[in-house]
Amino acid sequence: MLVVFKQVGILFLFAIIGFLLCKGKKINSSHAKTLSTLVVWVFLPATTFKSFSTNFTLKYITERYEIFLTSAISLTVIGTLAYLLSKFFTKDKYRRRVYAYSLTVPNSGYMGVPLTQAIFGDATLLSVLLFALPINIYLYTIGYCFLTKAKLNFKKLINPPLIAIALGSIVGLCGITLPEFALDFLSTASAPMGPCTMLILGMTLSEYRLSRFFRNKINYLICLLRLVVIPFIAVTVFKLIGLEEVILPALIVYSMPCGLNTVVFPKLVNEECETGAALALLSTAFSMGTIPLMFTLFT
Repeated sequence: MLVVFKQVGILFLFAIIGFLLCKGKKINSSHAKTLSTLVVWVFLPATTFKSFSTNFTLKYITERYEIFLTSAISLTVIGTLAYLLSKFFTKDKYRRRVYAYSLTVPNSGYMGVPLTQAIFGDATLLSVLLFALPINIYLYTIGYCFLTKAKLNFKKLINPPLIAIALGSIVGLCGITLPEFALDFLSTASAPMGPCTMLILGMTLSEYRLSRFFRNKINYLICLLRLVVIPFIAVTVFKLIGLEEVILPALIVYSMPCGLNTVVFPKLVNEECETGAALALLSTAFSMGTIPLMFTLFT
């Protein structure tokens, strides 16, 4: 799986660049908040709108509704168990939220999508996007509130990524063809998504002593659950009950490392990012070995 190492390596390079620029005093780590604002208000909405407006069609939904339903059910189970387990990991309430979020939401957008395109192509990508849809809805609603300490109310849920999902879904379901200029704009605006999030990660890491990340045993347990236990159990269950269409998209989504929004979202409200940054760094590094392992076992 050379493409896995290549994709992870490219992302890691941007994190290293952000880290070195901050350590070398070329930029300030506080600039990560500016980048986070750009990601949440520009790059992320462009990425989600593009995906949903292109792929969220009535025909595709009716043909593959099992993928969406299975994802929604498994998300509910995993999210509930993650929330309960997080209470045993720490007494700190905010860290519990980060742990629960990291176990529930994989990095399917920043790593899963490019990885799917490189290995399996557009046909599989559509299934992956549909399987990731309930997770994305959770991410920009409950997950957003989890990481920013915002209350779950209608006003707080009106955020740029969720608006982009809603508008993109309408465009896709109505079969509206966007002009070429709009498509080119969305492609251009989506391109900085991966590099910017990894730059934010690197800049955030520069604020801490990295040795602290490797001393916390809970971080290793979270990585083990996220990268091995969750995908193994989920895919095994889907195989046993005969959901063949769901196996590959579920494998791709659930095998991804912890989501980077544990760094991006807290930066917006000056919340603690160390826990999220540690999990993102460690799980992304370990995923270079676990993703090929999961693919070898189930594909």
